[in-house]
Amino acid sequence: MHTRVYRPICLVVIVTAMLVVGFPSITARAAYQPVSSVVLTVGSPTMTVNGFRFPIDPVDPKVVPVVEAAWDRALVPIRNVVELTGGDVTWTPAAKTVWLSLESHVVELTVGNANARVDGRTVWIDTDHRVVPTIVLGHVMVPVRFAAQSLGGLATWTLQSRTITLTLPKQMEQVTDMMGHIVTVPRHVVRIATLSATATQLVFAVGAQDQLVVASFGSAVKGKAMGAIYPRMNQVPEAGNQNAANIETLLAARPDIVLTEEGPALDQMKAVGLPAYAFSAEQPGQLYDAIKRMGVLTGHMAEAAASLNLLTTKMKEIADEVGAVEPARRLRVYVAGTGIFKTFAGDFFQTFMVRNAGGVSVSEQLTGGKIDVSPEQVLVWNPDVIILTSYTTDTVSDVITNPKLQNVAAVRDHRVYVMPKYVVSWDMPVPESFLGTMWLAHKLYPDQVRFDMSAEITQFYRQFYQFTVPAADLAALSQ
Repeated sequence: MHTRVYRPICLVVIVTAMLVVGFPSITARAAYQPVSSVVLTVGSPTMTVNGFRFPIDPVDPKVVPVVEAAWDRALVPIRNVVELTGGDVTWTPAAKTVWLSLESHVVELTVGNANARVDGRTVWIDTDHRVVPTIVLGHVMVPVRFAAQSLGGLATWTLQSRTITLTLPKQMEQVTDMMGHIVTVPRHVVRIATLSATATQLVFAVGAQDQLVVASFGSAVKGKAMGAIYPRMNQVPEAGNQNAANIETLLAARPDIVLTEEGPALDQMKAVGLPAYAFSAEQPGQLYDAIKRMGVLTGHMAEAAASLNLLTTKMKEIADEVGAVEPARRLRVYVAGTGIFKTFAGDFFQTFMVRNAGGVSVSEQLTGGKIDVSPEQVLVWNPDVIILTSYTTDTVSDVITNPKLQNVAAVRDHRVYVMPKYVVSWDMPVPESFLGTMWLAHKLYPDQVRFDMSAEITQFYRQFYQFTVPAADLAALSQ
């Protein structure tokens, strides 16, 4: 990916008002088609790129497409058009020359010159040799049909709506996902699809949620909180998950990238050329890496950096607090999964959360992810604290009164707690887990570790979801 730099002189293109060129509709076909559709309207400061609106010039809203009566040409800015397609635009003031590049095509135009260089060949810009690139009100003008076709695309002028529609190839590049797969993705991502709830949460972490065209929330996420945070939730189609994807739904949505986890769906998408990128956040450090990668993939690097800064700062605060707890006094913790006799092995995220909160996971020596254990094993472990996740079917009362657990220290001392949930349970490998770590540290060592949970919760959801938690919800989460 690349960082876009806006220069003082905006580059603008000219389109013949009577231009009529066929524009193929983009529909779901047998394979993914990496094509961009760009629609600009005379007088409007915004354009639609693959269904989403963007400013034509992010710096100057006065820059709009206009019709120049003297030439009978529509003047249309080009810089952001090319860059949103993943291409590059370079302006050299001294030579008054502009270079446009997209995929394997390079176009060189010079102000006042009716000829241009296209992929090393000298050609006329227009059949009317009076038409040359020119500077009007500080903006360089070049013919849009010529520019589009020279870059491997097409252009259409619609007189009734006074719109110009471009179809351009997307600049693609190879990247390596978190599972080590080489993936070919658009250089500039506009339309985003997700096939896992974790990937969806990462999209929110970098502020790219408005670009979702397909999203997997999961039953655990599709609750009251997410409905308030993201009113579009029930309007965005789902397409299965990492184990089984609905390829037809994905193709119809025309995503620039499909964000998922490791699973059989990767082979499904590979077969039709969909750009699928796999994430993982189960291991230490992966959550931070995942957010950083998401920012780069979606072009939201600044938002990703802000979120990472908050996470890094807060996790250091937690480490400083629990660092004062002597190793000999660290409590033994049992985290329940969907039931009291289901837990997580040492290779799962919950183990690292317990460790970060200053505890010792009783199951950390095991492997295999989600595992079943016997009541006898829990007795042998004899945890000081039992944590029930928000999705554990057993309640605190069920555990306290379970006759098979009466000799467990956590049951005897009534130190059985339920991990909070808002968007998702705070024990999951998503950004909310830092709140879970903070909450757990306080539950383990209430006399030594103290946080203003109301303030921490408020700050987190404002940063990661641009949402202010209602007072009633805040009170419940802060207990």
